Amino acid sequence: MIKEVLNFLKNPVRFEEYTPMKAKDFFILLFAVLIVIIPYALILDSLDLQFDNMIEELMRDYKWVVVIGAVILAPLLEEPAFRMHLDYKKSSFFWGIGLALLFMSELWYIPLAYMGYLFYCWMQVKENNPPNLKFVVYTSAAFFGLVHLGNYQNVDWSQYFYFMPILVLAQFGLGLVLSFIRMKHGLKYAIFFHGAYNAIILIPSAIWGDF
Repeated sequence: MIKEVLNFLKNPVRFEEYTPMKAKDFFILLFAVLIVIIPYALILDSLDLQFDNMIEELMRDYKWVVVIGAVILAPLLEEPAFRMHLDYKKSSFFWGIGLALLFMSELWYIPLAYMGYLFYCWMQVKENNPPNLKFVVYTSAAFFGLVHLGNYQNVDWSQYFYFMPILVLAQFGLGLVLSFIRMKHGLKYAIFFHGAYNAIILIPSAIWGDF
């Protein structure tokens, strides 16, 4: 499974048909993602960057609301928004454009740029000149990461722009894995995987975290 994901990331391809994702493969891939991302998150936290994280603030007073939103609502919105269009269908592009409106924040230019990217891809497909799949997979994962910068409040990104790649690297990597799952097993498995990942990250914090 891990080798198959790495091969996909080197050269993204379309699979002939969606196949059910085996529970064993699901948990092996989830474990592999976590053993990479959790140490990275701990290192990032140790840097004490002094950026106000909206999620951490909400967890102080509404932790179980945040957990439910992250485990259920976020995957249901983010996967169609950032992964549905990988099938190059017209309806998928327009679902992505519509859902991107939900991610508007003080960093409004990121979802706006994403909407422009989706419109460009749709125009290319319409003209029978579809964009390279590797470009689409990596670009959508990059936007998936960048939109999470909205979790940080009161940051002058023109001054701290060099922190952007560091802060979104985990989400970018997760987005690539979710793209593989979406392409091989279908969107619903990407939603399940995304929800399981968020649950493992947030539920222990909700139970034992000191906010």
